[in-house]
Amino acid sequence: MNFLRLAIAPAIFAASMAFTACGDKTTPIIIEQSERINADLQTLVQENPKLLSEASAAFAEDKIAIDVKIADSLFMVAQISEPLFDYFTACEVKNHMDKNLEITVNALSEKDMPIVVSLTDVYGDSHSYELSPATLRRMVKSPLTQINYNEAREGLFAALAASEAQFMPATGAKSVSTSFKGGFFAYNVEFEKSSSYKGLTTANLKARALKVLEARYANLGTLRPVLFGMYKSLGIDGFHLVYSAGEKAPTLKTTVTLSHLH
Repeated sequence: MNFLRLAIAPAIFAASMAFTACGDKTTPIIIEQSERINADLQTLVQENPKLLSEASAAFAEDKIAIDVKIADSLFMVAQISEPLFDYFTACEVKNHMDKNLEITVNALSEKDMPIVVSLTDVYGDSHSYELSPATLRRMVKSPLTQINYNEAREGLFAALAASEAQFMPATGAKSVSTSFKGGFFAYNVEFEKSSSYKGLTTANLKARALKVLEARYANLGTLRPVLFGMYKSLGIDGFHLVYSAGEKAPTLKTTVTLSHLH
């Protein structure tokens, strides 16, 4: 048992006994489940220290409060829209359909208590996302296509587009734009003239794309398949990097699938 669990255990025990003494059988269940979630979060931090610096869960008055601090500077809270967060959570719920989930959702529903997740990034930006019992139950029972699917995909596309400058070469290029077609999110680099990339091959371009993308996902650890699973469910199979210089100039294009990044 780690230090954090040792620290919160007396408080949890005292609260549990107080509620039990008053005839409340549901709140102790919520407290017990919050302790279980806290233990799982501690394991997640230990397994992924480059992605998460801290994570904890605790019963706090009328909710389960989860606090997560992101350690990776490439992930910004401002880029995580509420529909995208809800969709990611729904993916996780679908991956953990067990008895504990059922117990937690039922107990929270009985008390009408939400789970409130607060994310903080390395830049000090924070945002709280509230998951009501009704929302959690919908995540359990409804298909992913009914969990803010279009809004979540728009949020993911916006987050991916925010990193477009990472694909800008040091010289010769004038702009980078993004697009999505046929399962691939594309970074389109526009040059002043095609001679700027004339000597490059498809293999050279793929190496450039991989350098950026591997750095982006290097610190995900055990959460990499979770994130890529969400990408797949939103219709993203991978990425294109495209170099062009006007309609009449030759285009150079490469593809990086999600399997290349596992």
